[in-house]
Amino acid sequence: MAKKTSISLFVIGMALVVIGCFLPLTATKMFGGGSSAFDAIKSSGTGTVRIGAILAFAGALAGIIFNFVQVGKGIPVKLISLIVTIAGGVYVAINYMNIGGLGKTLMKGFAKATGTTPGIGLIIIVIGWVVAIVGYLKNKD
Repeated sequence: MAKKTSISLFVIGMALVVIGCFLPLTATKMFGGGSSAFDAIKSSGTGTVRIGAILAFAGALAGIIFNFVQVGKGIPVKLISLIVTIAGGVYVAINYMNIGGLGKTLMKGFAKATGTTPGIGLIIIVIGWVVAIVGYLKNKD
């Protein structure tokens, strides 16, 4: 049987993560005013934030590539890329927001630490992660 070459939910989710990296992650308004993941990589971020942003972007890009390129039997490269992109995002969140207490919710801690609200980029990244997880679980290799 020939393998179907249709776009899966996994690829759509990872593409949303890549797109979200280009959009403002924090903003005073929904569509403007904040910095993107690439701003953190270029100059404004600390070393830890840069590492997390690079991991989040590179993991998502690798997930898209590995969806179309077969690496080897038994190596879950799509799962590894999904874990890398989520780990990079969580690493940025922990270092950028300095979340200390377990009782704080993510959005409260984010708004308190940065003085802004989540931007459209962060929202798209989180939606992309959810879509990619659902797509991976639906079509396990």
